[in-house]
Parts: sequence; C-alpha cells; structure tokens
Amino acid sequence: MALISIKDTKTSGMLCLAAFATVTFALTLLFYPLSLRGHVEAMTGEAMQTLTYSAGHQGFLITLCVFCLTTAWVIKKSPIKLHLLIQLGLLLVLSFGAKSLLKNVTESPRPYTHLLAEQHVIENPRDFYTLKVAEKDQAIEQVSEQVSHWRTMHWMGETDYSFPSGHTIFASICVLFFGGLLLSNGRYLLAALTIIWASSVAMSRLWLGMHRPIDLFGSMLFGLLLYAVIPMTYPLFDKWLKRQKTE
Repeated sequence: MALISIKDTKTSGMLCLAAFATVTFALTLLFYPLSLRGHVEAMTGEAMQTLTYSAGHQGFLITLCVFCLTTAWVIKKSPIKLHLLIQLGLLLVLSFGAKSLLKNVTESPRPYTHLLAEQHVIENPRDFYTLKVAEKDQAIEQVSEQVSHWRTMHWMGETDYSFPSGHTIFASICVLFFGGLLLSNGRYLLAALTIIWASSVAMSRLWLGMHRPIDLFGSMLFGLLLYAVIPMTYPLFDKWLKRQKTE
C-alpha cells in the first residue's frame, strides 16, 4: 500500500464517518424524540437488543472478528497489514479507556433517569447516581408496568453515565477503520453495509433510552479525533522486525 493509498484510506474512513453521521442525523429527525413507555413487540425488542449487543461487551469481539476476516481478505496483498493491526489495537484501547474517563468527567445522566424523575421514583435525574446498585435496580423496577422489559433490562445493566456512548465510539472506529479500508479498495457495498450497521447501532441506543443524539454525535467526533492522530504505519516496528529476522 503506497503512501498515496494510505492517505486515500484515511480520507475514505472520514467519508464513511460523514455518511454514518448523515444517516444517523436523518433517522434522528424522523424518529426522535420517542416514548420510552408502552408495549414493545418481541421482534422489535430482539432486533434492538441484537444491534446494541453487537457493539457492546456481549458481542463486540464477534463483530470485530467478522470485520477483521472480511477486511483481511480484501487487503490480503497489502504490505502493511501488521501496521494496520497495531493501529486498530491503539484505536480500541485508547477509545475504551478515554470513554470511561469522559463519563466520569461529564457525569451526564442517562435519558431513562428523566423518566424515573417524571414518575416521581426519584426527585431528579442526578439523584439516581447517588443510589447503591440494588437501589438503582429497585428504582427501575418501579416503572416496569409502564416500560417494556426490553428496555428496563438494559437500564439495569447500564447504570453509569450517558456521555459519551461507548457503543457509538466502537461503531465509529469500525466505520473509520474498516469502512475506510473497504471503500478505498473499491468494496462499496461492504462499506455501505458497515455504515448501515453502525447507524442501526446508534439508533438502538436512542430507542433503549440510553443516549441522546448529542451523545451519539459527540462520540463520532471523538472517534474521528482519535483516527486522525493515530498513524497507519510504524517505521520503528519495521526496524524492530528486521532486527529480529537477522538475529
């Protein structure tokens, strides 16, 4: 992969992220805000759960494996495959670490805590974060008659702060990294499917009551900043590899 191809790949990744943001923005205009109360069909609940799991701790490794195997086949002749693996590792480690740090700095209550306040379960959304784990679950259970279990089960599993969205950061990294590689290598359908998947993940987070649109777009911007500063090639790695071969 020549230098110009590396630049093209970076640009392609950013174009994919722009498409991701545009599709998500359009869907947000169509469907947000939405009510968190009421009955939810099992098919809808299963779909939203599967989407959110695909970018969460339950299934992100499976998603990564699918993307890695697909992209490895596309770039099998690239001389910088190991460099790309390093870049991906750095993107994931730094994004996951920074996400946890930012959540504790911003301390933005999740949208579902506003529903709890509206139902007078808590006085205001920030009070939710002063409760112990068992007390948080009890508070959520108090609205179980108004809210589908497809949502409350996720609320109980994610009682930390809202901003940024870890799921959307992961989806953004996949769009930037894998989408960029696929698009720059002419795999337009695969790049489009990556964007559609990422947009669906983002919307599942809104549907579940986990995030607001600003959480999603802020997470995309954060992913873009990381992608922009983390290089695709590592000359020192090549030098180290050559030394190992000569020893």
